Amino acid sequence: MKDWSLQKRVLFLALAPLTVAVLLLALQQFTNARIQDLEQALHDRGQTLAVRLASTSEEAVATRNRKKLEELLETVLKEKNVLSVTVTDMSGSILARVAADEKDKAPVLDVTRYKFLAPVYRSESTAADSHRQLGWVSVSLSRAALQTEQNRILFQSLFMVVFGLGLTVVFALRMARAVTRPVLSLTRAVEKIKNGELGHRVSTQSGGEVGRLEDGINAMAAALQEARDNEKKRSEDALFLEKVRAQVTLESIGDGVITTDAEGRIVYMNPVAEQFTEWKGDAAQGKPLSEVFKIFDEDSNRLEEYPIHYCLQEGRIIRHDSHHLLMSHDGGKIEIQDSAAPIRDRSGAILGAVVVFHDVTEIQGMARRMAFLASHDPLTGLLNRREFETHLQQALETAQTSQREHALLYLDLDQFKIVNDTCGHIAGDELLKQLANHLQKEIRASDVLARLGGDEFGVVLEDCSVDKAKQIADLLRQSVKDFRFLWESRTFEIGVSIGLVPISRDSGGITEVLSAADSACYVAKDHGRNRIHIYQPGDRAMAQRRGEMQWVHRLRQGLENNSFDLYCQAIVPVREGNRPPSRFYEILVRVQDEDLVLPAAFIPAAERYHLMPSIDRWVIRSVFSMLEEYRSRSGEADEHGAAHFAINLSGQSLGDEKFLEFVMQQFAQHRIDPASICFEITETAAIANLARARDFIARFKSMGCQFALDDFGSGLSSFGYLKSLSVDYLKIAGDFIEGMVEDPVDHAMVEAINQIGHVMGLITIAESVENFPILDQLRDLGVDYAQGVGIDAPKPLHQLLQLPEGEWNAIRARAKEALS
Repeated sequence: MKDWSLQKRVLFLALAPLTVAVLLLALQQFTNARIQDLEQALHDRGQTLAVRLASTSEEAVATRNRKKLEELLETVLKEKNVLSVTVTDMSGSILARVAADEKDKAPVLDVTRYKFLAPVYRSESTAADSHRQLGWVSVSLSRAALQTEQNRILFQSLFMVVFGLGLTVVFALRMARAVTRPVLSLTRAVEKIKNGELGHRVSTQSGGEVGRLEDGINAMAAALQEARDNEKKRSEDALFLEKVRAQVTLESIGDGVITTDAEGRIVYMNPVAEQFTEWKGDAAQGKPLSEVFKIFDEDSNRLEEYPIHYCLQEGRIIRHDSHHLLMSHDGGKIEIQDSAAPIRDRSGAILGAVVVFHDVTEIQGMARRMAFLASHDPLTGLLNRREFETHLQQALETAQTSQREHALLYLDLDQFKIVNDTCGHIAGDELLKQLANHLQKEIRASDVLARLGGDEFGVVLEDCSVDKAKQIADLLRQSVKDFRFLWESRTFEIGVSIGLVPISRDSGGITEVLSAADSACYVAKDHGRNRIHIYQPGDRAMAQRRGEMQWVHRLRQGLENNSFDLYCQAIVPVREGNRPPSRFYEILVRVQDEDLVLPAAFIPAAERYHLMPSIDRWVIRSVFSMLEEYRSRSGEADEHGAAHFAINLSGQSLGDEKFLEFVMQQFAQHRIDPASICFEITETAAIANLARARDFIARFKSMGCQFALDDFGSGLSSFGYLKSLSVDYLKIAGDFIEGMVEDPVDHAMVEAINQIGHVMGLITIAESVENFPILDQLRDLGVDYAQGVGIDAPKPLHQLLQLPEGEWNAIRARAKEALS
């Protein structure tokens, strides 16, 4: 059958069921015939037994010999399948009855047995009653044996039917399989070839047209495979060239590149991606992207899955303008900026995705640092003044619109200068950082703390009554007082003066509130420091402070309206042997008002509100312009042309990075001889800006300028810093000079300063010499020079230089224009 054609196999499968059906019908007919034969044989036997018993029992019936009848009946009862035998007369009376079972002795109607009747005739009689019937013989046979035999025949027939059907089904299945197997094999082969499996071959085990079809499919697959292999080689050559180009490009760029398949599993990683993720490409290949490219969420402090499914399932391009944290294989984190896009084939089907990312850790760090510095103080990390004013403005607006009550605290540290003077700026900065952290712990979470500049802090207390604000302010004051700053085995105690300003709907603008807070803080300092002053309208101390604020306004107007004037005062030798190389004058500044205003009245306000750099610039520009004008008129031979002039410089100017460049520009512009200029720097200004003071002194001493350390002795660390400042003159503070005649301590201080100055090779100058007794004691102590109203009263500089009033006004106007 292996070589049968498909037509023969199909025809055989069609005829096989018909053949089986015919055989089954024949078997059924045979079975029915056997059952009927058994039934007829039983019937014939029962009838024979009844007839035979009727003939033998004739005499016994006639004589009613019951004993004889029972013997005959017992003989019949022994026959096979006989259940009972009965003899009755014509009237139906039982003459004799025997049964195999006691239950069968009574005549009953039973369908499980056959009952056969035979008449009993008298054989020897007269002609008249010839063949007269005497009675009946009844024989009952059991159908059980018949039924058992019939069931056996039926079971045999059924077994033969089932067995025949089973064989037929098995044979048919084998035949059908023989037909369908090669067809299915061909179908699978065609499907695989259609799907590109051109190397698949059909097993050639069939004959006929199926065998020829198998050979044809194999030949077609071989031809297709050869064509595909040739095309594949050409494509692989072209792809290899493109791959080399792409590989070189991907390995040379600075971005990380990861490609995945359509299921999100990694196919390729360039070296930068390997570096960022700390995964080798071979180890990462085939792994899910989320296992290698781990995105960490800082807010929830957990890993989150990269949304590559948007590319793979929806075909969307992912671009993140913000940054992510990428967790490397070893747990490190870098900030990246990333994007992802689907990879498609020619038909647009998604083959995978590509993820491109680059390290923005440094850029983000710089951006955060810049953003932080834009709103925070770089030293303490607190909010800066600009950000603080933003919060203060919001508090003012809510107070006006929502009638909420707030408070502003203005804090100024007491004794902070001691730390700077004795330990330097590094210690001062460390104190500010520690104290800022300390203050931050003492305020409420809703409060805003900021460093406003120097050693000044501000606090906005939101939704806070005046009484509650006073409690918080006192808590801060006591906390600062209890704070101890340790530096190089030295412990410092500081304090804080606090100005408190309630903020309500009537508080006015931010300028007014800050001004009031600053004034209240200033009043707290004036009243003894380490205390709180609450701003109240009509406060006398605040009125005094506002007077100082008015000075600020007047000083600014003075710079704009040329209200400043220059005076000078001679510095003369105390002893006859001391003769200066030329005349020596200190330049003094005055403000023109109804009366001339001395520096003691406006310098504190100018220093507090950072106006001194502008005033110093105006003085230098004006003095240099006057000297230039005077020398152009009188020539270098004039006595004042060769004079020395001392110009005072403030600490704020020394701290200005651009001030040194400004002074050098003025020397060059006005062609002033540096040897004719002496700069006076106060002791406190020099100590507060020690590094810049040293640089400033070194730069201009190299040009020929001289320097004087002014107001020496007023600070707390004078002798310690004197060695580090390369000055020429030491001006003894006027506080000691004025009291040295009556106070032996002041006298001793002047003597000590003079001796120290001479030991260091400095020329000493006594300030504030108001009478001759002071001058006599200075002479006895050996002080070199003296200066004061007792020697020479200040006079207008333009008069000393013999410049016309109009020329002096023109010089002041030019100085004002240059300043603006």
